[in-house]
This record gives sequence, structure tokens and C-alpha cells, in this order.
Amino acid sequence: MAERDGAVIGVAMAGPPDPPEPGWSVHLYVLYVLAADHGSGAGAALLDAVLGPHESAALWVADPNPRAHAFYRKQGFVPDGAMQVDDGVREIRMVRKGPDRAG
Repeated sequence: MAERDGAVIGVAMAGPPDPPEPGWSVHLYVLYVLAADHGSGAGAALLDAVLGPHESAALWVADPNPRAHAFYRKQGFVPDGAMQVDDGVREIRMVRKGPDRAG
């Protein structure tokens, strides 16, 4: 959780993929920062709090969402071609390979 002046401005949650996936060790389930705090570094700090810097990970992100896509690319994530529709929202999967999963 990220706070500013005692108020929550963001949250993040990561854990094992469900169902387990062979390509990564962690799934980023939630990363949310209030719009007023975009660009403040809170998102990167939250990501670092729930994922190791070189940990292989995956996430689903709404498409289109250029701001989120750019943020995740800056954090080392790339689209892997997977797509799903969840509650009417098109999402793409982005993955970050750890050093032991190069390729």
C-alpha cells in the first residue's frame, strides 16, 4: 500500500500464478495508483514492493491502455501475444522474464 499524508493512494498485490504457469513465478494481480499520483513514483515503488527486481512475472492489462502499457514496458514487461476478454474488457498479457528464463 502507498500512502501520502496518511491517505492511501495506491495498492499492489502479487502471488503465485493460478493456475500455475511454467513461464513465470509470480502473477501481478493488482497495481493501482490514484490518477492524481500518476508519475509520482508510487507505482514503481509498489511494483518493487511485491516483485523482486529480476523476478519472472506476468500480468493482464486492459487494451487499449497506453499509459499502463508504457509503465509496464519501462518495468521490463512485454506483451507475449496472449489476449482475453474479462467482463467485457479486452486484456493483453505482459510478461517479464527473470535472468534464469532468458529467451
